[in-house]
Amino acid sequence: MNARARRDGGAVLAVTTDDDRFRATRVEAVRIAAGDGSRLILYDWDAPSVLGDPLPSSWSAEGTDTDVPSELDEQALEAAGRSAIARQVREARRAGVQATAWLPSDPGPDAMVRWARDHGASTIVIPDDLDERGELETVAVGTSDPTMTVAEGSPVRVVVVPKRETEH
Repeated sequence: MNARARRDGGAVLAVTTDDDRFRATRVEAVRIAAGDGSRLILYDWDAPSVLGDPLPSSWSAEGTDTDVPSELDEQALEAAGRSAIARQVREARRAGVQATAWLPSDPGPDAMVRWARDHGASTIVIPDDLDERGELETVAVGTSDPTMTVAEGSPVRVVVVPKRETEH
């Protein structure tokens, strides 16, 4: 866990996407972060792809792989071609929540749980739609690897947000 997360009491990590199909999850995460006085980190569920790493790498240009921050602000998101996620970060900040985002390189719940634990997340907010992919239970219990659980090191609360009837 990084020193910043320890200092501010943790963070709320929320699953989001460019197409905002998990909008209810993001809205609930902003509400939780505002109520707890926590930072919000939007975790772009769709960022990992077969086309490559969503962040700069040694293939992008010399030295760019060492310049990647641990979390991205609006400017970095715009530079990475993620204007929709940058807009979501701006909306959270307008709601009074300190917000950033992350574009993971590895897909799935195990990668998200590892990242959450490594960055001091005290709450993970996920949509119940992940259950359709067989991944909700994995996130709720921590990981598919029984030797590695969310609870290792510090307790993490998992909030599951149901899809609202008005959303598609």
